[in-house]
Amino acid sequence: MGSYEGKERRHHRKIYVSAFAYRFPGRSSEILIGVTSNISDSGMCVYSDSCPHEGDNMEVRSSLPVPFTRATVRWVKKDVDNLYKMGLMFVD
Repeated sequence: MGSYEGKERRHHRKIYVSAFAYRFPGRSSEILIGVTSNISDSGMCVYSDSCPHEGDNMEVRSSLPVPFTRATVRWVKKDVDNLYKMGLMFVD
């Protein structure tokens, strides 16, 4: 678990459950699927069966109501079975 989970956030997060597509451009061109759990103006919490690393940059491909298409993985936590929970911060 990274150092950002549970810390005070800049923006209030709202529950928002939606599937979205993403990829890690520096790692692979493979398109992955995740599900959001909550979202704010600065980031979101998501679940995926892909295991990213803290600091990984990703491209978000979706109709999510967010102003950015890129994000950085701030923390990752193994959830159940092969499911990972991660905190993302949107970047310009």
